[in-house]
Amino acid sequence: MELRKTLLVLGTLLCAQIATANQLWHQVNRYDENGAECPLRQAYNQTCYSLCVSDLSKCPGNVRPACPEGQSFCADGHCHDECTAEINAANPCFCKQKPSKIPSEALSLVPCGPIPKVNITQFHPWDPKPDIRNRCGEWAGITDQSQSVGIWGSMWATGDMIGVWADCPAAPHANYKYNEGYWIATFAVNGALAFIIGVWSLYKRWAERGVHQIASHTLDASEAKRSAAAAAAAANTPIDDVKAEKGAAIAFDDDSDERNTLDKTARPGATTINGASPSLLETTDSLQRDISLKGYRDHFLGTLGIWSIGGVMILWICYLGVWTTDYYGSMPGWRHGVVSSLAYKDDYLELATFLIVWGLSFLFLIVLYILKPHLRNFFRVQTLPATGQYVCVVRPVHEVKLVAEQPNVLQEAINRITERLSIVMSQDRTYTTCPVERTSEGRIYFTYQCTRYVFDDQIGQYAPFDFDLGATNRSLISQAGGLSSEDALYRSELVGPNFIQVEVPGVFMAFVRELVSFFYIYQFIFLWAFYFYAYYQVGLVDTGVIMISATIKVLLRMGSEKRLKRMAEQEEMISVKRDGQWIETSTKGLVPGDVIEIISGSHMSCDCILLSGSAIMDESSLTGEPLPIRKFPLRLDEGHYDPEGAGKMSTLYAGTIVSQVQPILHATDQLESDRVLALVNRTGTSSDKGQLVRKILFPNPISFIFNEQMRIVVFILILYSVFVMAMAAYLYKGNNVAIVFYGVFAIAQLLSPLLPAALVIGQSIAAARLRKKQIFCVDPQRIMIAGKVQIFCFDKTGTLTKEGLEYYGGQCIDKQTGAFNKFQNTLGDNDVLFQQAVASCHAVTDLNGQLIGNPVDIEQFRASKSTIDPAPRYLDAIIPADSAKHGILHVVRRFEFVHARASMSVAILDETTGKLHVFVKGSFERIRQIANSSSVPSDYDDTCAGLAREGCYVLSIAHKELDIPLEKIKDLTQDELEGDCNLLGLLVFKNMLKSDTESAIGELKGGSTRTVMITGDTALTGVYIARQCGMIPPNNKVLLGDCKSTMDDVQWIDVDTMEAVSDIAPYLAELGQDGYPTTELALTGTAFSRLNNTGAIDSILFHTRVFARMKPVNKVECIELHMKYGITAMCGDGGNDCGALRAAHVGIALSDAEASIVSPFSSANRSIYSCVELLIQSRAGLATSFANFAALICYGQIMSGMVKMASFYFAISLTQNLWMLIDGAIATGLAMTVSMSGPAKKLAPYRPTTRILGPQMLASVGGIALINWLFSAMAYVWLFQQPWFRCNEHASAEVDVTKWWLLGDNYEASILSFVSTFQFINNGFVVNYGHLYRARWYKNYSLLVIWAFLMTFVSYMLLANPNRVGCAFRLNCGTDTVLESLHYPKPTWKIEPYNSPLGHNVIPRNSRWALWGYCLGNMAATNFWQVFVINGPMRSLLRKKKPLRRLKIKL
Repeated sequence: MELRKTLLVLGTLLCAQIATANQLWHQVNRYDENGAECPLRQAYNQTCYSLCVSDLSKCPGNVRPACPEGQSFCADGHCHDECTAEINAANPCFCKQKPSKIPSEALSLVPCGPIPKVNITQFHPWDPKPDIRNRCGEWAGITDQSQSVGIWGSMWATGDMIGVWADCPAAPHANYKYNEGYWIATFAVNGALAFIIGVWSLYKRWAERGVHQIASHTLDASEAKRSAAAAAAAANTPIDDVKAEKGAAIAFDDDSDERNTLDKTARPGATTINGASPSLLETTDSLQRDISLKGYRDHFLGTLGIWSIGGVMILWICYLGVWTTDYYGSMPGWRHGVVSSLAYKDDYLELATFLIVWGLSFLFLIVLYILKPHLRNFFRVQTLPATGQYVCVVRPVHEVKLVAEQPNVLQEAINRITERLSIVMSQDRTYTTCPVERTSEGRIYFTYQCTRYVFDDQIGQYAPFDFDLGATNRSLISQAGGLSSEDALYRSELVGPNFIQVEVPGVFMAFVRELVSFFYIYQFIFLWAFYFYAYYQVGLVDTGVIMISATIKVLLRMGSEKRLKRMAEQEEMISVKRDGQWIETSTKGLVPGDVIEIISGSHMSCDCILLSGSAIMDESSLTGEPLPIRKFPLRLDEGHYDPEGAGKMSTLYAGTIVSQVQPILHATDQLESDRVLALVNRTGTSSDKGQLVRKILFPNPISFIFNEQMRIVVFILILYSVFVMAMAAYLYKGNNVAIVFYGVFAIAQLLSPLLPAALVIGQSIAAARLRKKQIFCVDPQRIMIAGKVQIFCFDKTGTLTKEGLEYYGGQCIDKQTGAFNKFQNTLGDNDVLFQQAVASCHAVTDLNGQLIGNPVDIEQFRASKSTIDPAPRYLDAIIPADSAKHGILHVVRRFEFVHARASMSVAILDETTGKLHVFVKGSFERIRQIANSSSVPSDYDDTCAGLAREGCYVLSIAHKELDIPLEKIKDLTQDELEGDCNLLGLLVFKNMLKSDTESAIGELKGGSTRTVMITGDTALTGVYIARQCGMIPPNNKVLLGDCKSTMDDVQWIDVDTMEAVSDIAPYLAELGQDGYPTTELALTGTAFSRLNNTGAIDSILFHTRVFARMKPVNKVECIELHMKYGITAMCGDGGNDCGALRAAHVGIALSDAEASIVSPFSSANRSIYSCVELLIQSRAGLATSFANFAALICYGQIMSGMVKMASFYFAISLTQNLWMLIDGAIATGLAMTVSMSGPAKKLAPYRPTTRILGPQMLASVGGIALINWLFSAMAYVWLFQQPWFRCNEHASAEVDVTKWWLLGDNYEASILSFVSTFQFINNGFVVNYGHLYRARWYKNYSLLVIWAFLMTFVSYMLLANPNRVGCAFRLNCGTDTVLESLHYPKPTWKIEPYNSPLGHNVIPRNSRWALWGYCLGNMAATNFWQVFVINGPMRSLLRKKKPLRRLKIKL
């Protein structure tokens, strides 16, 4: 019998207790623990029913009315000076029924005098009404009630009967007449709004008639005009109406929802202005693609409508405040102190009314949120974009998905639903409404994403503009005279100001922007239910937490925006040439084609082309390049200007700083001027810096795998919330208000609005910690991605190796034999021509005693011990060292190093001999191609390869002597100057590894991260460095792939034996102990391009460790190839790594500039240990986010699982103060301290999970939830076996369940309180484990302190005798008189009387210790599960048997 009852209770709790609030699984207080009937107990202070009689003379003596002199006994049962109709209407014998519903038998009844509360010695709690009537009758002096007193509604008084007991049925609830002032105002306000919207809709439809047909005709006409313009250009014939500006065809859009896109073809036939042809803004950025436009204009009726909606929304919120205030009786005036005065003092009606108002407000806000993108423009009249006051730019959202995996059926279904919902809610596109403005000349335009779109009269559409200044050096230099004022004004109107304005809202607007997001609306709505339903203390605590969180987010966001504003907005005065005169103007007024003077210390605000003079530029903030770079002017020739190629050396970029300038007064092939001149090329967002800033300001959303799976989690939680609501409906059968309120609370606690925030909290903490490590981040969301990096690519020189190479020596060619001489470590021991080449063949300059230029050039020049004349006669003058064997060398012509050519050359005039020499320096492969073959030794390749294998950086130098007049040298092209040279010798540098590179690479590989080298250096040097730093394991064979051109087949050789390898497949088939090939591959840039073009690269990509001789574009392609297979990071020192750093999922530039925007991350610590630190902190941040997520899920499962189910079944609740402790201190405090866990000291061999539905997260959360549920259920099984509990149970049938704050004064609530509170405290402790990615649990001191305090606090409440702390939470306490009767000291503090017949919930001492031990056992079980199963041996075993590594690559 007992076992069956125990199983029955357990099954009841686990299976959601299919019962009503009357607890039909057992009769309350009927049987004890042994199955015997409970002894009847005393009941105190029981309220008696009124005794109703037809005549007061029938009232027994004890209750016969007697009033003071001057007063009369009235029908309400009390004495008054006058019995008014209102007083008599309050007759208790009418049982609060409506006059029309009062039975005829009750109309003549009046109450006797009041009967005081009584104590009952033999009380039957399962059927208390007879006991109450009998005891009250005894007090009144009624001897035989069964014959003399009836019961209202069932047995009326007849004959000699005295009367009836007013044991009234449930009184009908009051209702509104709806003529109350507040209802009239409600209907009037909302009716007026509906009327305004209706009238506006009709007018809008009438006003927009024909707009769609006009738009269609306009598009057809535009197409015809573009076709005519194209035909005219093809025939070289002018079109009369062709104007100078050229536009992009951006489609008009109407309500047909067509997706017309930007036409990227520049309109032909445009005229040229001073060599500059205006054209479409060329950009590959998707921000300019796939956009459509709609025009709108204001109307006073529409403005009235939008203000009306705003006003009504505020009124609805105020209306919620009114009902909340009324619920507490805090209304002003005569209503003050009257509870539920607006609902005729009917609590049920008040609650029901609030629910309706609350629900409508919720719906109103959600509808406004969904319609937010369209709402303002709905209250405008749609027009053609050309005639509108506003233009709405519609652009699809291009979401970037990372770490994608094959979705399951459920994921696919939810994704489809999400996509459809996003379309319905207009979340699949962005809507940006821009005001249309006019220039001083009347041209209309709008600004979208910091770019001006000007209306093109010819094609009838808006377009962004740019200017083509020319393609050749000579055409660009020809514009050195500057613009006229008219041309400058014209261009300014087309491209707008040279200024990127970053709007940083004030504090108030920043908060508004933050708080209008969906989850804040969600929080606001549910918290208002807390405010209303006597839960305002917890609501205020939660509001405080949310506002603190919002404040932190706002301040961080504003700080980031202000930093970006300082970086983006740049304005200073500058000298510009206009109308042939130099004038001072602001950089905001610069336009393409302007000629400006470059001065030292100035900041470049636009991309310029250097026309005359040289400049030393600090590009660290833009490219991450740590050393200043020397820029050279264009040459006076027909060479092609390529801004992405050789033209970089003549391009000054926006965002860089001018360190030093040097005019050119005498030159052979360059523009001479006493000023350093530059031609403005690109301004605003069309500059390199502008495009980077725009990408930061308007990024595409990034979807990580947990974003995808979050949808499933929300879906599951919604289903569970529906289940909880259904259980509330069943268990609170008949009380709809209680059902809705408790269901709302359950949903609010299960679907925590902090869930999305929990997944990103780690990145904020990681960003702060990275900053302390001098690693700066401009894109915080990349931190989460960095936590999953699988492949880390590195540049070599300056990244893996030291920035500066060391001069190692030279090896010259013997002029007699044509063979190599002995290698000489000292430059002075080499040939004089070789010494001259070393001293002059470079682009080094002197900046205040500091040598500026390429690091290799600097080391080369230092080896010559020469100096640079600060006042050269030509380009440069080299003053030799005293020990040199040559005189002063004048550099009269120079072709700077270009990656595409892999060489540079100079023409020098030897002042001593008067001879002209040409020196060509470059890679040994390149010099071999251009040098006379007869001058190349037969062992040239072997010698160079041997030096490269030793880790040397090998350059070759060729030479020839010119026999032409000096003035003719400017007429030579680079090919002519460099042609017919003889090899002079090898210039060798030693490439030294950084001291910590090897250990850093080892840590990365130990952290399950593949390391790859992508370098512009030779393959053999790359292989040498890769072996030195441990990228290539010891004793692994390396095969090098190379080819002469991208049209030839790749040839493979063994780098150690230099023997050819015909087939690499057998080598790759030889596996080592780790299961991976023992052979590594290396590729040259040419071989890489060949394999990439043929598609063969994919099969050997992860067998290739070194990619050498890679041009910047090759580096980008290589990164993108790796990104196809896994999360890829790139580390470089800027310069030619910029493209790869930007392309990678995670880019980190080793740059001293904190504000570098070349990549998401930049490190002032120029060690690749920054990469290790980035991964350590990012993994810790990712693990922290998931720990918080798990804690919130467990919180929801405890709260809406066992707590709510037990509350529904027993009709109990935790006390108010305990709710505050749980929500305000435990949940919030532990969540904050869990986030303070530090990172692990080194990288773990596994990456943290990013799958919230992965086996680790499901096993962790599911196991903890199941253990907690089992222990909670067994706690009640234990409770039902306790003699002190049975027969003292909570009689839920007698309780008003809508008053939840009165449901905690019982044993059932006490057990639930203690068990669940310990579980809540344990949540934060359990998720703190995880030393793989974070510091060990015992090093999170803040969490341990908070946890220990909470454990001590709650344990004291449980174990101690009744005390002030426990009584404050109404746990282990009772009414003071009852506590005295239990032999406890009389409390010295005030205790509100307990709302239970027992009068206390003090658990006996032995049972308290048993319960405490039981709770500790619960905590121990969950900790055992987390430590030994989730994070311990069981997990390790499963990892070995079923590894989850999806990208199987050799580390």
